Amino acid sequence: MNRHFKKYYFYFVARLLDLIGQHDHSIAFYSQVIQIRTFFWDVQLRYIAAYQKSSKKSYLEIHGGVGDFLQHLPFILNNKSAKYIVATHFLDAKDFFETLGIEVSKYYFYNNPDEHRAIRIELKKIQYSYWCPKNVFFNQIPFSTKDRPKLKTDVIIGLQIGSSRLTNSPLTVKFALKLLDILFKMGCSVILFGTKKEIDQLKLKPRKELFLANDKDITKNLALVQFCNLLIGGESVFKTMSSMSKIKTLVIHEDNNNRFRDRVFTNPYIQTGVMNVYKYKNLDREITLVVDYVKHLIQNELKLIS
Repeated sequence: MNRHFKKYYFYFVARLLDLIGQHDHSIAFYSQVIQIRTFFWDVQLRYIAAYQKSSKKSYLEIHGGVGDFLQHLPFILNNKSAKYIVATHFLDAKDFFETLGIEVSKYYFYNNPDEHRAIRIELKKIQYSYWCPKNVFFNQIPFSTKDRPKLKTDVIIGLQIGSSRLTNSPLTVKFALKLLDILFKMGCSVILFGTKKEIDQLKLKPRKELFLANDKDITKNLALVQFCNLLIGGESVFKTMSSMSKIKTLVIHEDNNNRFRDRVFTNPYIQTGVMNVYKYKNLDREITLVVDYVKHLIQNELKLIS
């Protein structure tokens, strides 16, 4: 049976098991569905409902980076007593979950897809261990901050220039500098998200329209996304933070075939009108096109600047 038919099979078996009250068994099948297609039909809602009616003795697995963590958070924060296993390439995962008061039973770390596959095979040996449910949007922002950045103008654009450690497709320095110049000329203030190393390479001078969000604690940077009118970024966690917060988001990434990215991290938000995507062949050769697209988005679609 191929994956296309498996998701239907697992889904309807889970529904049948729910119907007869076998929720400890149905969650195993819902978990199989989301491993094939994360947001297939209403599977996440039914999975969550079935878990609440189950004995809650199973482990729930969290796989991926911080973007994945964010999509799990709406469930996790409502189910802190559940038993979690984390398999991730994000080296500071323990700090992330501890900051939110979430206890994790076991961490597994990997550096590449092959290591992740080996971990997944190992986890299959654990009885009653299933993938953790996800959600497309936050019910409320999970990170709090006391202070709004003090910036010169009211229109705030978030700009994220780095990328996930595994995708390795950051926005270029040349593009970032050009876009910053245009945003400042338009009268925008900018919260610039990235690591200290990523931001230092831009060699920017301090200015009242610019705030650097490069704290070592990623949750402090994520908390600042809520102050943005628009977030512009590549393939990284900040575009997930903004889109899950229903903040207008422009993702700029290479025009390549990545079905998992599209199905999980872009299409659900494009379909709801929260996200726009610009796909480039060669970013440095398309700077003018991308900048014009950003200007149009700010002036005409968001109507932030007259």
